[in-house]
Amino acid sequence: MAIRADTLRLLAEIRSRTDSLADGVTRRLIAAWARAHEEITAELVAAVDDLVVTGSGQWPTSGQIARSARATRALAIASESLERLADLARAEASAAAAQSAQATASGQAGVIASQFPEQAGDLATLTARFQRVSASALAEIVARTTTRITSLTRPLSAQATEAMRRELVRGVALGDNPRVAARQMVERVAGAFDGGLTRALTIARTEILDAYRNAAAAGQIANAEVLVGWVWLAELGARTCPACWAMHGSLHPVDELGPLDHPNGRCSRAPKVRSWRDLGFDVDEPPDLIPDARTRFTALPRAAQMQIMGPGRMAALDSGQVAWPDLARRQANPGWRDSYTPAPVSALT
Repeated sequence: MAIRADTLRLLAEIRSRTDSLADGVTRRLIAAWARAHEEITAELVAAVDDLVVTGSGQWPTSGQIARSARATRALAIASESLERLADLARAEASAAAAQSAQATASGQAGVIASQFPEQAGDLATLTARFQRVSASALAEIVARTTTRITSLTRPLSAQATEAMRRELVRGVALGDNPRVAARQMVERVAGAFDGGLTRALTIARTEILDAYRNAAAAGQIANAEVLVGWVWLAELGARTCPACWAMHGSLHPVDELGPLDHPNGRCSRAPKVRSWRDLGFDVDEPPDLIPDARTRFTALPRAAQMQIMGPGRMAALDSGQVAWPDLARRQANPGWRDSYTPAPVSALT
């Protein structure tokens, strides 16, 4: 059950394809939002210029703003743009999720075969012996992902439009120069428009990665008889949260879905083959190459440790108040799925 260099290489290649798909979606959505942002900003500038004139040198009341035909037009154009952008996010994320699921499911046999001893045969021959994910199972994963993406992106337009409306009618400090207030208003309303992009990017990346994880799970479940489980793999760096550091290396049952990573999380799962002797090979196994998270963390500079954990968690770890696994807690997310997030400092001390 040794995860060796070939195993980690194959896992990295599969993950790289998924990351490339997600990055492509991110670039296209950002470009589309930037084009729409320019159009919306021009409309907002025209609207607030009209509002300054309406106010005769004073910033207009919320009622005057609400009745402004130009402001209403700007919001309508923004809403239409957001609908188009939400449609684009749905299409892009769903297509990328389907491609990722297909490639990931196909690659699991090779990852499993890479953990067998040389006596079992060459990698290509071994890979061909393992089960593939059925077309129907793969279609179900893609359908579930597409349904979630559709459900999560549907409110994007309404939420961002309402945020823009609130910013438009929000009062300004008495005495502000109307022209200055107008430009501040444009920045705030355009910022609310761009808030839809942040949400769309989070949905797209998270769901593409969940399709990747679910396809990996399907490929591993299809070959459960040779597996002891799957291992949670986190990217052990400064951008990785305490929960993912804590979950890294943990062993889970083959049929358990996951990793149940948080939104925008980058964790993945590695199938772990049974011991060679359990599989009938009377040979010693090499050591497992999955790095130990606590050892890797301890070797980091103190500044990097503090950046990851924060002072409260770091103090609790230093004092021995909490164990490494206590840093993560499972959290329910109605309408989505459970996820592991960092345990709050208050729960650790």
